[in-house]
Amino acid sequence: MVNNIEAVQSNLSYGRKKGFLRSCTMGILFLKISISFSYANVYQTNRWRSNITPLLNKEKEEKKDKDENDQQAEYICYEKSIRCTMWNADRVVNVDPYKDLHYQVGYSTLAFPKGRPTFYSASKKLSIAFGLYINYDIGALLGPNKRANGPKVSSNQGTLRRGRPIIVVKYTDFALTVTPDVGRFGLEHHDLFGADLKYTGIKNLVIGGGLLQPTLSMLDSETSRGFFLAERPMVIDMLRNVAGGEPRAGFNVIHWKQRYLISVGYTGQRVGKKFTNFQQGQKGGVLRLAGRPIASRNIDLHLGITGTFAVHGENRKYSIVSYNESRLFPSAADFKTGTINGVNSIWAVGPEFALRWKRLIFQGEYYSFFMPRKNEGYGHNDNLHFWGWYGSLNYAIFGAHRHYLPSRAIFAAPEGSLFNPAAGDWGALEWSVRWSYLNLNSHAGDYENNKYAAGVQGGKQKVIATGFNWYPSPHFRVMIDYNHIISSRSRNNLWHLRKKDSNLIISRLQLTF
Repeated sequence: MVNNIEAVQSNLSYGRKKGFLRSCTMGILFLKISISFSYANVYQTNRWRSNITPLLNKEKEEKKDKDENDQQAEYICYEKSIRCTMWNADRVVNVDPYKDLHYQVGYSTLAFPKGRPTFYSASKKLSIAFGLYINYDIGALLGPNKRANGPKVSSNQGTLRRGRPIIVVKYTDFALTVTPDVGRFGLEHHDLFGADLKYTGIKNLVIGGGLLQPTLSMLDSETSRGFFLAERPMVIDMLRNVAGGEPRAGFNVIHWKQRYLISVGYTGQRVGKKFTNFQQGQKGGVLRLAGRPIASRNIDLHLGITGTFAVHGENRKYSIVSYNESRLFPSAADFKTGTINGVNSIWAVGPEFALRWKRLIFQGEYYSFFMPRKNEGYGHNDNLHFWGWYGSLNYAIFGAHRHYLPSRAIFAAPEGSLFNPAAGDWGALEWSVRWSYLNLNSHAGDYENNKYAAGVQGGKQKVIATGFNWYPSPHFRVMIDYNHIISSRSRNNLWHLRKKDSNLIISRLQLTF
């Protein structure tokens, strides 16, 4: 969801690059998976050969030795009395296929921590790492999606949702991260996702500045690798676009310990030509407070609150556009407010809640948005109020369940074994379901002089979504989601002049290292 009047999409540029990006994406995916699995199998074979020892009972011991050495992951359970398998493991520790890969390049050393190529100086004070972040989506929107006097969007679609090379330069306690974007976001908005400098010299404290994304809410603090479903719910997109989102110049300070997190940030307007109309001279701020009052083997309880605001200076116009919870059809906005006049500021606040019980996680957030307005022009402008929420369930079917990450106050992506069916290792698999709702109606029936709309009828939308996430390795994820979308009328939106129900099927191939 983007705060903007409908902008002209860069369709021609995107079309010329689309085929090339698809080819590059699939080639990189194949190469990365091949390297990961090849190293895992080589390590497994070498370990099998090195552990052959004289046996007293040959048949019995050979079977035991094979069972143990074929396993390339160790399953750990906190409860010692049970037999620990991928179905009940609390932790999974994989063989590191990159551990012994070191190459001398002049005076520097090339290593692969967590699979990321990294050059280290002789003193180890300076390092340069290269990573990659790719999300490739394929899906179809089914059902009544016909625009008035226009084409249907009920068709298959594939897109490079995110294509982000990552360069990280570290010197002692400073880290400079530069992230270009060649995916759909970069082609439509800005080809630089982020460029920020962070200081980490004080324990449990991160100070960052530059072109960054400040920490907002529980779900927004998670990267797309850890999303329960393919995209964030509508209300979180709306929240982050008040004064967060990316790319946006500003600074952010985060302090945490095992039981709490405090994050505060200051931001300016977003970078990119599409965002300049409504955000010229914008100034904003974000604040997130999170606590973990219960933390035990079987139960984690998370409570928090997030607030954000933005002041728009002399430009008193604002617009909110929202889509279904995918980015397959960016030109077909599900509902939008149109241009809102007289906007002094916008601010939002709401609670966040999450509870883990063993392998099951319930998580939800609710946010209210307030838009004070000044009377100007032809008549009276009502102050506006919008709101939305989501609630989700996530269950780890096999592999280690999600664990709480205090440095971001989230439940991070699950851990699984490296995919190796011969050894009975199948990675990690989880199931998620989510209900989300967003209301962009406020004083919808109010008119000034029986002619001008004093309120806003942007529409209401509910999404019921479910899906599976499979992690065959720490670097790779396969997703399949189904969304049922129920929408009300959105005034002046040609895609959405009447109520409609739609169905969305989306799959994602994701590579990160």
